[in-house]
Amino acid sequence: MRAIILALVVMSASAWAQEAARPRVGVTGPERKLTLDDAIQQALGSNLQIEIERTNVDTAAQVLKAARGVFDPVLRYRPSLETRNNPTPSVLISPTGTLTERIHREDFSVQQMTPWRGMSLSANFDNARQSTNNPFVGLNPYLESRLTFGITVPLWRGREIDGARAQIKVRAKQREVSETELSLRVIDVVTQVQNAYWSLVAARREREVRADGVALGREQLARSKRQIDSGTLAPVELAAAEAELQRRIDSYMASVNAVTQTENGLKMLLAGSREDGLWSEELAPVDARPLDPPVKELGAAVRTGLEKRPELKAVRLMTEANEVQASLARDKRKPQVNLVAGYSTAGLAGTINTAPNPFEGLNAPLNARVDQLSLLAGLPPLPGGGFVGPPERFLGGYGRALSNLGGGSFYTLQGGIQLEWNPRNRTADAELAQTAIAERRLKLQMRQAEQGVEVEVRNALQALDSASARIEAAQASERAAQEKLESEIRLFQTGESTNFLVLTRQNEFLDSRLRAVIAVLEYNRAVARLEQATGLTLEAHRIALN
Repeated sequence: MRAIILALVVMSASAWAQEAARPRVGVTGPERKLTLDDAIQQALGSNLQIEIERTNVDTAAQVLKAARGVFDPVLRYRPSLETRNNPTPSVLISPTGTLTERIHREDFSVQQMTPWRGMSLSANFDNARQSTNNPFVGLNPYLESRLTFGITVPLWRGREIDGARAQIKVRAKQREVSETELSLRVIDVVTQVQNAYWSLVAARREREVRADGVALGREQLARSKRQIDSGTLAPVELAAAEAELQRRIDSYMASVNAVTQTENGLKMLLAGSREDGLWSEELAPVDARPLDPPVKELGAAVRTGLEKRPELKAVRLMTEANEVQASLARDKRKPQVNLVAGYSTAGLAGTINTAPNPFEGLNAPLNARVDQLSLLAGLPPLPGGGFVGPPERFLGGYGRALSNLGGGSFYTLQGGIQLEWNPRNRTADAELAQTAIAERRLKLQMRQAEQGVEVEVRNALQALDSASARIEAAQASERAAQEKLESEIRLFQTGESTNFLVLTRQNEFLDSRLRAVIAVLEYNRAVARLEQATGLTLEAHRIALN
């Protein structure tokens, strides 16, 4: 019998040594001591959820930049070559019946919308070189330049707001909404990190308690062996001690599995990729004490949540964006009245057309006969006739055309009013009605979100209060269970108790310790939920997103 008992004890100790020394899957690196702040900072620097949300913020910023691009000047350059062969019935213009014109254009323009009262500006610099077979054109070829400036100023619709300016305001609000969503994502990740961190603390504590339970079971098994050897305990009691020890070893291995799973959950939040060296390290949380809540009074907590919660800020931003859309819809119902003004100056230059004038050919025989008769009568011949050529200032090349343009002699002034009115305008009415519906929906969403803040703050404070009471109760229970266990062991050693009662007292003691671990875990989780419910997560951990 003694040999059997000894073999059982040795087998139990050997099996426990093998299980305790078994490495965890994937954990081959050194131990990394980790504070809660370290975990949060590492998550903020490499968490993939946050990085994905940052891309949304960057996208919103680029969308806003694109909307502002409506005020960028637009430059246009339009070169062209054109040959025209038009039929003409006039033999004076072309004896062949074809009027041929060749035109080379080099046109430049600048268009500029401005953010000032909807005003828009334009400038055009047009240049053309034209040649023709029309004998009545004084210059052939000739160069023409024209410089034009224009301005359009809304006097009613589009003066205070227009589609472009409304789009910019809406995009700016959407960018702020994206930044708010980033804050929400960061708060969510920080809360997840806190929960995972404290879960790992609790899992490691539970593993310690389970290991202590195995140690207590081994002590009781050894104690039972000594009692059996001394003849004060029946040999059958050894099986009960051995069975309880194996049950505790099983619970210990389950706690090891829980530590690995919980640790992997935290690593998922901290690691930037599968190749991160963090995956092979053992994380050893340093912080273990219960945290201090950011606020304890219900009224103050609710007021803080209503002021700082990003969800409420997002709804307020969407409401402001909807007000911009409503202003635009109301503006569209107004008549369009624009003041339009323009100024242009032109220049012309070219070479004298040397083609013969058809009218001169028609009078040539008559002029010759008159000259002969005048000669017989002793009179001088008639003076040469014909058309007077173009003015001297038009003779020259492109430089002369620009000189005439700059001289300002050939200018045009324009001014007027553009009026447009849609008396029915169902489109604007429908858009305004849609903004009213959206406003009503956003107010309902705000009320719903405010109620959600109220509920979350109340639940977090209640969980905090309950967890605090559970910590005190568990600690008191642990002290009492330890005293009872020590008393029961003394009675067992004097033969006044049984192996069953000692194991029962051990289980009560271990259960009290586990309840204390869980109470601290729930307390710290409640603090994290309260920080999230009041919108104080970033402030509590000194996190700045800008």
